[in-house]
Amino acid sequence: MTRSGGSHCQTVLLLVLVTITIVASRAAKQATSSDRSRTEDYITQYEINTERYRVTTEDGYQLIVYRLLPQVPTKGAVVLQHGIRQSSADWLMLDNNLPMQLLSTGMEVWLGNSRASPESADHTKFSKTSAKYWEFSFHEIGYYDLAAITDAALQISQRKQIHMVAFSEGSTATLTLLAQRPEYNDKITSLNLLAPAAIMGNSQFKLVSLLFDKIQVIFPWKITQILSNNNQLSNNSQKQLEHFQQLILSGRFRQYDHGQRENIQRYGTPEPPDYPLWRITRPVVLHYGGRDTTVHPRDVEQLSTQFPKTSQVQLIEYDKLDHNDFLTRSDAASDVYPMVVESVMKRLQ
Repeated sequence: MTRSGGSHCQTVLLLVLVTITIVASRAAKQATSSDRSRTEDYITQYEINTERYRVTTEDGYQLIVYRLLPQVPTKGAVVLQHGIRQSSADWLMLDNNLPMQLLSTGMEVWLGNSRASPESADHTKFSKTSAKYWEFSFHEIGYYDLAAITDAALQISQRKQIHMVAFSEGSTATLTLLAQRPEYNDKITSLNLLAPAAIMGNSQFKLVSLLFDKIQVIFPWKITQILSNNNQLSNNSQKQLEHFQQLILSGRFRQYDHGQRENIQRYGTPEPPDYPLWRITRPVVLHYGGRDTTVHPRDVEQLSTQFPKTSQVQLIEYDKLDHNDFLTRSDAASDVYPMVVESVMKRLQ
């Protein structure tokens, strides 16, 4: 029995370490790719009339934001927010990309970069090598970063409302912003969320999350710390990864779980509260892939039931698309982006 138990623990540990190696390798590859494909390089390639801004959040993070201007009369403005371990450059990878399609219709396009982006700037007090700099999850990206980007875009473009388009974690942050700071609903005309990572109980990473959870009982350190201690590779914070792990294990879209004692101090309840999606009053279009194993179709369908009727939620499924296909596959340019543009143009302000 002792041998069997020891062998089981070794097997679990081996699986976890293999998973960590794969994730770290992918993260390193993606970070390198983003560094080579800077937003400015694409802007030069496509000859886009662009303005570059440095936006400071309420908690001191300095974000690089790009304003892309159309060559036809401007009809409106839209913010595009990237996913985890990505940057504004990822929106421009495809030849017939979403920013170019929006620009052709007369929309000015704002490309945001979150504090986790390879293209984000500095902090007013903390360096990127400081543990304080990395003390955030997608909650702070939504609550602070997207609020600052939205306010800057509205002020500079001199508009009262702006459209929001977000991919994966960008969607998570957008939902967080509008649920936690409902006054921002008045600043947003519509939401188009691509592969929205919110409810994730059926994600392919559930087994990995369970392994992480079990192994933390055996060892005094947290598995995600292996990645977060080398931010050059992961471009993630430990808290950011743990928050997604919690979403996957709980199957609920809720705030960060600090443990019962601190939860009671922060939230007044032993369990973290769900994000109040009933506060989101803007029209929502959820675009999701039929082959997406990261954000499963069943989870997106469940998410769609969490909004109030005033949100006029619309679900659009793309049978052939997996998670990252929304930014990397030509089918996205031909099938998804025209639907996003059409949705935006229907609600011009």
